[in-house]
Amino acid sequence: MRIILVAMAVFTVQLSFSQSNLQNYTPSILFKKGDWEYKTFQNLYTQTKQFDASGSKVDKGLRETFFTSINQFLYGINGQINVGVDVWIKSSNNSADAFSPSTGLTGIGPKIKIAPFRDVPRLSFQSTFLINTSDDPEGVNGSRYFLEWDANLWLNQFFFDLPLNDKSQLFFQQAFWYRMTKNTSSVDNNFLETQTSVFYSYFPTSRWTIYGMSEYFPRHYDLTNENGEAFFSYFIQSGIGVKYQLVPNLIELETLYTNFWKGSEGEGAGETINLGIRVIRQK
Repeated sequence: MRIILVAMAVFTVQLSFSQSNLQNYTPSILFKKGDWEYKTFQNLYTQTKQFDASGSKVDKGLRETFFTSINQFLYGINGQINVGVDVWIKSSNNSADAFSPSTGLTGIGPKIKIAPFRDVPRLSFQSTFLINTSDDPEGVNGSRYFLEWDANLWLNQFFFDLPLNDKSQLFFQQAFWYRMTKNTSSVDNNFLETQTSVFYSYFPTSRWTIYGMSEYFPRHYDLTNENGEAFFSYFIQSGIGVKYQLVPNLIELETLYTNFWKGSEGEGAGETINLGIRVIRQK
């Protein structure tokens, strides 16, 4: 299964009341006191192939589809501290099993976001703890198709963006996905995944944005032998997106496509399409 957190907001409706510069709406920026943001991301990942030991794509003999809905609310305590809550809902299915689509609430919990240095406002850190409330999400009991790891998730993200000039900017993310498995999980131990992402954005006009992204996502755990091992498996995805400010200062549309073009043995060689809505309220 593939989850895209930063890259996931791709068909975006953004309501803004005091800010029009698209360069200022990156995950690095915190909201001032009383300002808030609501985002809902809809991510569809589908695959019919996976990577073999040589890195080639081989047919799986079926189509697997995973849908993720990430809903986030963030509120500004002040310019250096924001707090919020996330709700993640997932669904999965494949063309071979007789099961109906498997759906569950796989994550709900609080988050905090801080800008640790006043002199570096474009550097921030966000920590989210998500409780998985879904029953048998791995399908261990044979009642459903795999939905999500049977674990709670502690997600820590570092954000930084760098304006290059009036027409372009770079955005970086380094994230740590620490999964705390439950007694009912098929995995014996907690394990870590890391996510390194980079985005390049170009602004041809004040209303248009064109951007490209790439992401490297390794798992530091051997699921077969049940022991930690750095960079045991990985995948790389890249994509291109376009944003358009449909109504200046009010509505922004965005679309993004990504492809999983490289990975270790057993990793999916699929693609994603993502939809979302973002609402920003500033005093």
